[in-house]
Amino acid sequence: MSIQKHDAHSLKEQNANLVFNALMAMKTATRRQLAWRTGLSQPTVNSIVHELENMGVAHPGNFAVSAGGRRPQCYTLHTDHLRAATIRVLAGSLEYVVVAVDGTVILRNSWTVADTDSPVVTLRSLLATLLKQDCDIRVVSIGVPGVVGPGGMLRAIPQIPALEGVALKRELDEMFDLPIYIENDMNLVALGSVVDESGLAAANDAVLVHIGEGMRAGIVIGGRIIRGYSSFAGEIEYMVGPPGVCEEGETLEHLLAETNSVAQQARLISGMIVSIICLLNPPVISFGSNLASEEMLRYLRSECEKRLPLWTLPSFQLMADEEASYDRGLMALVGDVLTSQILHELSIMS
Repeated sequence: MSIQKHDAHSLKEQNANLVFNALMAMKTATRRQLAWRTGLSQPTVNSIVHELENMGVAHPGNFAVSAGGRRPQCYTLHTDHLRAATIRVLAGSLEYVVVAVDGTVILRNSWTVADTDSPVVTLRSLLATLLKQDCDIRVVSIGVPGVVGPGGMLRAIPQIPALEGVALKRELDEMFDLPIYIENDMNLVALGSVVDESGLAAANDAVLVHIGEGMRAGIVIGGRIIRGYSSFAGEIEYMVGPPGVCEEGETLEHLLAETNSVAQQARLISGMIVSIICLLNPPVISFGSNLASEEMLRYLRSECEKRLPLWTLPSFQLMADEEASYDRGLMALVGDVLTSQILHELSIMS
């Protein structure tokens, strides 16, 4: 009997997830439109929308145009009370956004971090201030320019040496009683590149390559971040340059800094890009930083064409707005946590 009850709750939560995500994507919709979008029966959709309305999550709005008879009621989401705090940890500042589950930005600001300040203490102070000012914040996501290992241990973070070896998640969990997620910045930019403004998946696979200073990559396959067994996947700055071109142990980042020739830069990184294509075969590789340009991508594609069949090559594109993708990635990392709170409450309603 308990198994049947569990199955009923699970099915209800799955159906509610379909309706909730459909309404989030459509912005406003009638119950008939939601039934068509989700493939659920009309009575099931009617019941879920009614319960969402009772919870204050779905609000009735304007009436749609009638095809004959009574005009159908439109519904929209009201989720301002379900918020996340997202923070980008940079060398000299903490860039933070308070955002609702539907992607609406509530607050955007920055805290300066002086060289003499402890980044952990400053981060704690910022979070304490945000949580005191806004009791609707339910979850926190933090992006850092380094490897995030088990337990939130930070490694390979040369831009902020004071965080090297710090178990940041443990430091924050000791002070704050809410879910806190910490992730590598390039992983978040890559994740943000495959979701739309509302946080819904627009693609499944993508590789981001940030070339030049701080050479790194982010990998998303099947809509999930690929971290590797020790969270070291994507740390391409440790790759050595082509044999015969550089001295032993010399990195690609160092080689790129020594030349102003775009054609030569493309040749230097082409081997790395070929390796990525052979290992992951992604449909898209996006390139970020001021070193990336359309000219470089043309040279790079030409170099890859010399070594690989044309049908294996992905689309090469410039990352239009890395910061916007970073913000979307931070929200996508925790969006499911906020949504699950609504769906869990809905699944246990009588």
